[in-house]
Amino acid sequence: MNKQISDMSREKIFSAIQAAKPTVSADVKTIEDEALELLKESEFARPQLMSADATEALMLRIEAGLVIGTTCEKISTLDTLPNAVKKFFDVNDLPPELKVQGVEQLNTLDWEDITIDVDIEKDNTVGLCWAEYGVAETGSFVAHSSPEMPILLNFLPLYLIAVIPKSKILHYMDDYALIANEIAKKKQTPRNMCLISGVSGTTDIEGVLVKGAHGPEVLHIIIVQDE
Repeated sequence: MNKQISDMSREKIFSAIQAAKPTVSADVKTIEDEALELLKESEFARPQLMSADATEALMLRIEAGLVIGTTCEKISTLDTLPNAVKKFFDVNDLPPELKVQGVEQLNTLDWEDITIDVDIEKDNTVGLCWAEYGVAETGSFVAHSSPEMPILLNFLPLYLIAVIPKSKILHYMDDYALIANEIAKKKQTPRNMCLISGVSGTTDIEGVLVKGAHGPEVLHIIIVQDE
C-alpha cells in the first residue's frame, strides 16, 4: 500500500514538472542578444566609483580599507618589480624567496638574490602571479588558469602578490563579463576564471573576523604602468 502511494506521488511530481516546463524555445543567438541587452541595463545600477579613472578608483578603494587584507602600490616599469617585492619582504619580515608564476614577463626580470621557485606547499610562503585584469568596482583581480598559471598559486601561499598591468584595469565587474563572453565565443574559456577580491574571511567563530580562512592572509596588488 505504501509503495502504491509512493509511486503515485512520484508520478504526480514528474507530471507537474513536465507541465511546468517552458513552452517557448529560442536559438542561441537570441539568448545571447537578450543577455547583452540585460548587461546594458546594469549600467543604470552601477555604483559610484571613487574616481573616474579606473586605476585610481581601484587604489582608493583598497586604501580606504574596503578590500579585506589588501594593500596596493603602483610602479612605473616592470623592471622595478623585484625592488617592490624586496620592500614587501622587509615590511612583512620575510626571507627573500617566493614562487613566481611561470610567464616570460616575470621570469626574465633580474631577481638578483631573490629565490623565485620555492615550494608553495610549505608554511608562510609567498606567491607572485600575473593578473589578466583588475576591477575597480570591487578591488578585484582576475586570474585565468593555464599550464603557466596553476590556480593553487593563488590559494596555497600565506602571502600573495598580484601584478596588474594598468591597461588591463576595468571600471566595473560587468565589463569583465563582456570580455568573458568574447572568450567563450572563441572557444578559449580556461578551466578556471578566478575573480579575487581581497583575502577570504570568516566570523563564524564567536563573531571574530579571521583573515585568510580559505587562502592567503595577506594580498598585495602591484599595478604596472604599461601605457
